[in-house]
Amino acid sequence: MNPEKPPANAVLSAVVAFGFWGVLPVYWKQLGHLGSDVALAQRVVWTMAVVLPVLMLSGEWVGFLRSVRDMRLFKAHAWSAFLLAINWGVFVWAAQHGRILDCSLGYFINPLLNVLIGNRMLGEKLSRLQKLSIASAACGVVTQLVLVGRFPWIGLLLAGSFALYGLARRRSPLGSLPGLAMETVVGVPVAAAYLLWAQHSGAHIWGTASSHDVLLITGLGIITTIPLLGFAHAARQLPFALLGVLQFLAPTGQFLVGALMYHEPIGTGALVSFGLIWLGVLLFCSDLSMRKPGKA
Repeated sequence: MNPEKPPANAVLSAVVAFGFWGVLPVYWKQLGHLGSDVALAQRVVWTMAVVLPVLMLSGEWVGFLRSVRDMRLFKAHAWSAFLLAINWGVFVWAAQHGRILDCSLGYFINPLLNVLIGNRMLGEKLSRLQKLSIASAACGVVTQLVLVGRFPWIGLLLAGSFALYGLARRRSPLGSLPGLAMETVVGVPVAAAYLLWAQHSGAHIWGTASSHDVLLITGLGIITTIPLLGFAHAARQLPFALLGVLQFLAPTGQFLVGALMYHEPIGTGALVSFGLIWLGVLLFCSDLSMRKPGKA
């Protein structure tokens, strides 16, 4: 593959995936009356309803069934399912409660945290620019605490849970689709039991039961699976540097949605905090651009 001319369909897949994740808070806002707990449970159930047929069509079904019987793999994906549930739950709650900018902050930090985890837990060496990028992002987090006056727990929890989820998935031999299927198999019994309990307790697990709500709820599996498959396709064909830069489309989209569409407040302190984090992102991207093609 010519590193200077990456496949157009792979670039498009990445743009679609990250762009999708960038505007996803709009979808969750539409289901705000459902409650983040019910919305999360419904997401797990409907993701499984979409992923399993896709597994069959892709020819990975037999291999998946073999993996389910492997207790070592099952336990590993129970851990990754737990991390994913934390990430999804926090994101849904934040999107529905006017904290989309905090989600954006988390996903700007996430790639930098991945680099730090790679250094501390996997023995990967840090370049000078990577060290500066992490330091700048850390200053941004401290600035938010000092100038804004609140601990950015949403952003840090999103970044931390997704970084640890990525580490857990890295250690698994399963691909993106079978891995997600395994995680939904682990999570579906809990999600289904919660929905039954919630309905018995008087919660409206189908929202208003209008065609609008039912369509949005049953579409949760699709909006989860499509960007994941796009990302998986892009990750196999694009240079690491290009993929690393494109991934910032998601938090950029979330920032624009929160600030411009929902008019979430962003004062001087928050702008300074984001500015330091964006500086870290710029240093991170600069480091990627200077690496030779094929070098991780």
